[in-house]
Amino acid sequence: MFQGMAQHRSGMRLRDMAESKQLLWELANYEPTVLQCFSIAEAVCLSHGVHCKIDNAPVTDDFRQFLQQRWAPFFRDCIRSFFTYGFVPWTVSKDASGEDYPEVLPSGVFDWWIEPTSKDPGSYVQETNPGLLTYRVRLTSAMSIKDADIHIYKFKSPTMQVSCNSFLSATVPSPMCHVLTDYKHLRQAQIRRAYADSWNTTAKLICSFKPPYKVQEDPSSSLMDFADESYFDPSMNLMLPGIAPLQATNMWTRDAQIRKQFTGVSVHEPDIFTLPKDHDVSAQPMLTPCEDIEFLMAKFQRDVCAIVGIPEEMVLTRTKARMADTVHRTLAAGKIFSSNMKQLCDHLQQIAADAYRKIYSKHNAVFSFIPMPRLEIEKIADLKVLFDIGVITPDVSIQLTELLMGDEITARRKRMQLEEEEEQVASKKAAVSKKDQPESTSLDSKGLHQLKTKLQGGGTAAAKGAKGKQDPEGK
Repeated sequence: MFQGMAQHRSGMRLRDMAESKQLLWELANYEPTVLQCFSIAEAVCLSHGVHCKIDNAPVTDDFRQFLQQRWAPFFRDCIRSFFTYGFVPWTVSKDASGEDYPEVLPSGVFDWWIEPTSKDPGSYVQETNPGLLTYRVRLTSAMSIKDADIHIYKFKSPTMQVSCNSFLSATVPSPMCHVLTDYKHLRQAQIRRAYADSWNTTAKLICSFKPPYKVQEDPSSSLMDFADESYFDPSMNLMLPGIAPLQATNMWTRDAQIRKQFTGVSVHEPDIFTLPKDHDVSAQPMLTPCEDIEFLMAKFQRDVCAIVGIPEEMVLTRTKARMADTVHRTLAAGKIFSSNMKQLCDHLQQIAADAYRKIYSKHNAVFSFIPMPRLEIEKIADLKVLFDIGVITPDVSIQLTELLMGDEITARRKRMQLEEEEEQVASKKAAVSKKDQPESTSLDSKGLHQLKTKLQGGGTAAAKGAKGKQDPEGK
């Protein structure tokens, strides 16, 4: 009994793994959220192109163009394989001119699994510097290469039969094995909602039978409304009430009267549905799906962003409630995002060196990738945060000011300095000319007022003196 249960469970796991493989390929090649995360990672890591030096000297223009033409698509596929399989299965191909270049195996042409590293010297090794566990790839489609021609670069350390023995759903080994089940539930919920919408938007006639008397379980009873009961005689019709002629029912004359009302009066051609007797039209029940598709979609998108290392603010649509703490998240998300992209660039440099060594059998090439952080700015406070963390240097801030003000601030500063110098020179000339000129006899308004006050004071004193002389006794 237990052996039969084990075999049944093993069969279920095999079916789950086969289904998970198809879901994984669908995710990596067609799902919009995953493709957007891959595009962001590719844009950041490959924004400055592929830089290569051979023997510490820059490469020629022809080889640089060849790198951009053949090797750049290889690096884009490497980023996708990092998060799809946890490794990069690649081989060496030739273009029309006979030049060798690396190429990642496309989805759907191979199977993969994890196994302990073989110590047999006769066995071929696909992975470079394997550990205790190694990835193994086997071609499933007829191609011009063999399994021994496939090289594997390890991005994520392999685990032995972890996702394959999942209690919820067995999946193939992949960094995205956790989101495969969520993606399956999300797609099924969307399909059920589409079915419900199709039911709710399709016109249907639903009738209910309401007899005025208790229904007898008599197979000879008829639900048709006969105009004359003489048309219905079970003994003459072999106990089958349905063989009575259509003209015997009231619906024949009733439908004819309804059609006659529309004929020649309206261009509308009515569709008439005659109900049996004691029947009424009931309201159509509306189907309401119970799944919260918005929650499932948001969770799926957050999980995908976390796996790829992309801040969810770059993928998810922000609402006003979530935009309040944008400044605080910019500081943390910016550092984490830059660190994640720097790790991707390091892996790209390593796989580029491995591919160059296997193709040209040389170790004199050094590849470098410069990540460009992608930070979203919504407020002036975001610029301040970026300035505080060192992303925006003082020189860059000056250039931003020049760009926003529409004029070069350096030229404006020079003009202001020249104006100040001219004003200083003019003031010095005015001071020198004032010293060289003789004292002027002209009086300003303040001087005139003081002089007038003195004259008035002097006249009053003179008048008092004259009076004192006339009357020395003070009379």
